[in-house]
Amino acid sequence: MNICMIGTIESGLDTLRARVTHNMEVKGGNEFVSEWHLVGLGDNKFSWFGNITDMEAMGAMMSDPEEVAWDEENGAVYKVYSMTEMTG
Repeated sequence: MNICMIGTIESGLDTLRARVTHNMEVKGGNEFVSEWHLVGLGDNKFSWFGNITDMEAMGAMMSDPEEVAWDEENGAVYKVYSMTEMTG
């Protein structure tokens, strides 16, 4: 995993899970996200972890006007963090 998103979603975790699944299966996210996990933290808080193989494609999907509007309409507010594996 090399990306972590932490945030809140007013419309609920099930709505977010459905959107992420849609983005992977319909909008081509599976082409640059090799693995992902979405975890509910209670009170509409979530963590999303993904292994991104093409950061430019991920950035383009996240900044697409349709995605920005969806975030606003569903009360999705989050921060994105890059991660590297600690070894040894």
